[in-house]
Amino acid sequence: MIKGLGLNDIEAWLKDFLVEFRRQYDQLSEDQKSRISNLDNFMPPCQMDIFCFKGVSFQWLIVTHDRERKDAEIDCHGPVPTYQAVEMLESVLSDSKWDRELSEEEKKTFFFVTEKRPKFRDLLEPVLLKIVDELRNLPLIGPGPTMIGRKQMLSLDSFVWYVRGSVTNLLCAEAVTGIMEDAKKQAEIIKVKGEQAHPEPRKPGIKGFGTYFYPPVWVGKLPEQTFREKAFGSILFPKKALDTNYKGRIIVINEDGFIAIGEQDSLKATKMLNEVMATAFLRGLQFLSARELEVSDAEIDPSTLTLTSFGVRSTSLRAQLFPMTQFSTRIFRIEIEKETLVDLIREAERINQDPDLADFLVLLLEAHTCLQSSEYMQSFMLSWMIVEKNISWIWNKFLREELITRERRSKLTNPMSWTVDSILEALNLAGKLLSDDYTSLMVLKNKRNSIMHESERVTPEEAERCFNAAKVIVQQRCSGLSDKRD
Repeated sequence: MIKGLGLNDIEAWLKDFLVEFRRQYDQLSEDQKSRISNLDNFMPPCQMDIFCFKGVSFQWLIVTHDRERKDAEIDCHGPVPTYQAVEMLESVLSDSKWDRELSEEEKKTFFFVTEKRPKFRDLLEPVLLKIVDELRNLPLIGPGPTMIGRKQMLSLDSFVWYVRGSVTNLLCAEAVTGIMEDAKKQAEIIKVKGEQAHPEPRKPGIKGFGTYFYPPVWVGKLPEQTFREKAFGSILFPKKALDTNYKGRIIVINEDGFIAIGEQDSLKATKMLNEVMATAFLRGLQFLSARELEVSDAEIDPSTLTLTSFGVRSTSLRAQLFPMTQFSTRIFRIEIEKETLVDLIREAERINQDPDLADFLVLLLEAHTCLQSSEYMQSFMLSWMIVEKNISWIWNKFLREELITRERRSKLTNPMSWTVDSILEALNLAGKLLSDDYTSLMVLKNKRNSIMHESERVTPEEAERCFNAAKVIVQQRCSGLSDKRD
């Protein structure tokens, strides 16, 4: 903050600014008024919170329009030393004035808020954390002229101004006039272009769900960055990389690896996204499965097939990939060609036409994810599900080849009398299971029984052994898609 200026000076300036804004606003035409940006709206009810820190020539102004609070309510926080910033911001965040629940429209727009009944506080917290991050970077930033820097939307009718210097060094009339002139220019541009008398109604968006490929990828050539850009944490704004179809649904993938599918059922969407990632995994791309908490709402414009809204829940590892995350550009990403992804999705569609194989693929990807997360017991059991189902498939195939009657097959496939142990014995004796395979499967089967009946723990080696067995099965089944089954 500029030396010698107190909170009374700042509060007085903000009050004068508010009066001047409304005076000049009243002089605008109705068309010009409608062109005032949502990031410059100081009409009632309007509340302002400004944050100042000792020895810091930056200020942060938060403007809200809470109908349950008084108009022209101004709170000046600070100035405090930067080492007390977290304490002060935490105190501000706990204020009951932020208890307002978000509207349904706000919940849809700011869906990265994961609380069941999110409040305005949930939107404010990331902004206050951003202030802490910027305070860390201030020693690296040189002095400059006083100015209103970037402006950021906070909610549908709230915003943040980032101010270099102190607002008191700005002339109220000039600051307001700049906003009004921008509105006049926008109104004139629209007038010249001529608005359509009956604009075509916007087609409803395609609702769906999406997530990021993980580990992170970049579709195409990753943009080069200077050391300065990396140091200050520049933000990338990825474009659409491709759109295609999968099982009759639209798929859109952005350059930063966000993939969305036009399927409105979250469970079905998650499964289909994981089918694509599992196919990529079989091709050597070490992707992890997307759990339900890592899949969020997404909307696709039906005309341009671009993502109009999407996000990622803050509890997910994938949250760090969100493009508005300051240091998302420092994350190592694998470059992947657009054509590779298109081929991968076509192959996924071919493979996953078989429902059983589609289940195998998703189970295998989940087992791999658990293995990488050191969840060895979960990985083992998921892998064993594939192994056990495959044993049953081999057994049924053998019974059909031997022309066993339906009645006898019903008896020989009854799990109450024909256990996995019995089937392995029979397949080995019939020459349908090599001795080495028989021994390996018996070891895995015995381990599974020990887990279920004796709560025995699973070592990393045991989990990996079972996973490798499951992976071989899935690879063999994928390569033998032409096999016919009843």
